[in-house]
Order: sequence, then structure tokens, then C-alpha cells
Amino acid sequence: MLAQDNNQTVWLREKDHPAINLPRWQQQVDLINDLYQAKNTLIIQTNGEEAQTVCSAPFDSKNLMLDEIFEAKGLIQSMTEKADFGVIHLTPAEIGCATSAAERLLAIQLSWPDGRVFGCLLICDPAAENMTNTHAAVCGSVKALIQGEFKQMYMMEQLQRLSVQDEFTYMLNPYGFNLMAPRQLSLSRRFGSHAGLIVLEAMPSRANASTVIGSQFIRTIARVISESMREADICARFDDKQFIILAFIDSESNLDTLIARLRKRLVRETPEIDLVSGMCFFSPDSQQSLMPMQQEAIADLEKNRAQILARRR
Repeated sequence: MLAQDNNQTVWLREKDHPAINLPRWQQQVDLINDLYQAKNTLIIQTNGEEAQTVCSAPFDSKNLMLDEIFEAKGLIQSMTEKADFGVIHLTPAEIGCATSAAERLLAIQLSWPDGRVFGCLLICDPAAENMTNTHAAVCGSVKALIQGEFKQMYMMEQLQRLSVQDEFTYMLNPYGFNLMAPRQLSLSRRFGSHAGLIVLEAMPSRANASTVIGSQFIRTIARVISESMREADICARFDDKQFIILAFIDSESNLDTLIARLRKRLVRETPEIDLVSGMCFFSPDSQQSLMPMQQEAIADLEKNRAQILARRR
């Protein structure tokens, strides 16, 4: 698995991050709302063509409610067209807001550290006499505070990805696998070794269908995999319940033998859990890179998982 960019598609209200202090954001929203004597002030996060209200000053309207996801194509386009370093003047019609809750809007664009639009601080119906440069400067300070937290979030995630070890199981993480597997694969091809890619996923056994795949099960599976593989093989955990193995073998049939051995040992240690597998084999003269093989193995796993679920019905 490739190390991914910072996940900027996850709603902040649905995924806590230690760098983001939402109570402090709420304080800033309340401050701006009082400063402008506005009907409402919100921090809105955009995500593709949708948006969600992250923070909102007290307001009894059903429009732009906290946590509500709404269509935001017009908002993003209007902000992009009018973007500057200060306050953007908008109307509800410009952002496609079919509501009579506000007649005049002020927006302060918020951006991720890489320049992509996060969303905006939106002020609904500010008092005309409060739309001054001094008030705009306060908004600029609030923007700097929020975007400072974005930078801290970005750096924390970058540091986490630079680590090659999964802290939960002490196996390689996706970044570590992506770093080491291509090198090991290239070396094996030079020496004429065959290799196989195996993707494993934990799921409750049929007899224990209500079992929850908890942390202890995940650690047990990780230990079984690590103890069963050879030193040259590359093993990693790249999802909550999924593991990936780059194994160097003599023939394609060895992949089935290896998976059967893992299942047999796992049945002894955790009979509540089944392993669903997907695999892909390639010879040393193959020109296929690791990523297409990985996609092929994942597709095989999804097919096998669907067959197991179909048989259980």
C-alpha cells in the first residue's frame, strides 16, 4: 500500500485529531458572531461538492445546522472566484443556498497547508456598521489560529507516516511495506526467485458470527503471521483487519500451502476467527510491478469474501 496524502476527505466532526481543538474553534465562532452582531457564524468544511458545518453560533434555523451535510458546489465555486486574503462578500443566491435565513454573507476562506480549500468561516447577516477593517483583522487572526492547527495536524500525520512500524502490532505499516517490498522484490528477481502476494482479512467464523474482531484478535493474527513467515518475507498490517505478505516461494502451489498453514495455526489459537485470503503469483521474468499485483490480490480477496458470505446465507 502506498503511503497516502493527508486525509483531507474525512469530516473533522467524524474523526477526532489531537491537533484540532474544536472547543477553541467554537469560542472563536462565538467571538466573531458577537463582534459582527451577526445572525449566525459558522465554520464550514467542504469535501468535494458537499460541505458540513463544523462549528456554529447558537441559531434556531433548520438551515446550515451542525453536522448537517449539504450541497456545496456553489459555495466552493464562489469562494474560488472571489478568493483573496481578506473577507469575501457573498449572497445566498451565489452559493445556491435556498434559504431566507440570511440576506448577506461574509466568508473568510480556510485552506489546508498544501493550498487546497478546507472551507470557510461564514458570517450570516452581519450588522452593516460592524463591517470594518478592524473587524476583518480579527477574522484574519482567527483564520491564522485555525490554519495553524491544520499545519500541526499535517506535520503529525507526516511524522506518523514516516514511521515504518505499525504501533499496534509492531509489524510494518503501509509506508514501511511500500518502502521495503519493492526493493526485496527487485532483489529476488535478480536471483531468479518466485514470489507471491497474499492479502489476508479477519472475519468471524460461521459458528461465531456475532464475534467482534477486537484488538486481541488482531494482535494474535499479527503474531501468527510474523512467526510463520521467513526472514526474507515482507509482512505488514495495512487496515484494521487486513494484512499483506510478500512471500518468496518455489512455485505457485506454495501459496496455497502457506495460507493453509496460517489458517491451521490460527484455528488452534483463535477458533472464533476465519481468514479470508486473496493472492497473486509472479515469476522472476514477470515485468508486473507491485501495485497492480496488490490490486489483483485484493480483488481475489473480495471475490473469496463474497463467496463465503453467499454460502453462509
